[in-house]
Amino acid sequence: MKKFIALLAAGALATGSSALAQADEGGPNLTFGASTSFTFDFNDPDRPPGLAVQPQNERLYANIESEESFNIDLVQLGVSGTRGPVSYGAKVDFGDLARFTGDDDDGDIGLQELFLAIDTGFVTVSAGRVPTPIGYESLEPWSIPNISHSRAWLFQPVNHDGLAVSGEVGNFSGMIGVVNGFAVNDPVGNNIDDEYGIIGYVGAGIADTNLRLSGIYSEESDQAEFIELNLVVSGNVDRFRYGAETTWLDVETDDPFAPTPPFPAPVPDSRVWDVTGYFGGTWSGFSLDLRLSYTHENDTDATRAGATANTGIWSVTSTGGYEITDGVVFRAEYRVDVASDDVFLDEDAPNEDVDHVIQAQLMWTPAIGD
Repeated sequence: MKKFIALLAAGALATGSSALAQADEGGPNLTFGASTSFTFDFNDPDRPPGLAVQPQNERLYANIESEESFNIDLVQLGVSGTRGPVSYGAKVDFGDLARFTGDDDDGDIGLQELFLAIDTGFVTVSAGRVPTPIGYESLEPWSIPNISHSRAWLFQPVNHDGLAVSGEVGNFSGMIGVVNGFAVNDPVGNNIDDEYGIIGYVGAGIADTNLRLSGIYSEESDQAEFIELNLVVSGNVDRFRYGAETTWLDVETDDPFAPTPPFPAPVPDSRVWDVTGYFGGTWSGFSLDLRLSYTHENDTDATRAGATANTGIWSVTSTGGYEITDGVVFRAEYRVDVASDDVFLDEDAPNEDVDHVIQAQLMWTPAIGD
């Protein structure tokens, strides 16, 4: 029933937006994206029944869920537009990655964004469910250079419920906001306690290069303090693109044995540090993107997965793509991760320190209205 209601809501969103478009030159503008993939893990892991944490292998997959399978990574309907000084946006997600929006207990449907923003002429005030300013990558497969997400993305939030104020002065920009917590807390109940988080960023554009330093502080359920800092340097030169980011996450817990929403399992004291570099280019419809990263996880990754204490992991990812026709892209990827501990499940051994994964992905992002 919940899925059926969500489908009706998405249909109403698209129908209502089409009607509004006739009366407002500033939109609504409709967007659609879909991604399907196939994943093969050379370790051929068998996930033990009742495993309390997500295996490290699954973090390498396009859908971050299952291997040797055909997957619906994400199907997304979006709408955005402006009316005078007011702008608005909404995104509804379906598929395996929808669970990262934190909005639904079955993990198949999620409200990723829903916000209103008012341009006062000096600053812009936004309220609702807003995208996070943290990180180089996003949830949408068609907005990231590789099929799989980096490890850095796995311990970054996707969205926040709250109020934010942003503005620009020359080549500089910034934002500060008050949010319910590190991540959207549903379905347990958004902001289940009386604590709030502070999030913000400062950015600058220098020639073809953009810099952004962002961070968040949040106290969750009077039990844990989350502090995350992220620095991104990115840009484009002709047909080439590049980026680099470093992320630092620190979690201090009062009771390491108690569940810590928005995470259903206990979250022990944790420190995670990651540095990731990106480089790619596009030529006549063909693309090639490389990603190199190192992640050090002290104790346990404090957000969406668990890991062996004090583990360092190197990851190398190569992704090639071809645009078959406008809006339709096929990509293939090879990824290898090497860890300082035996953290990857393996069919022929209890654990291994290396995992090789190949994946294929087909994406469709049509230009609606053209």
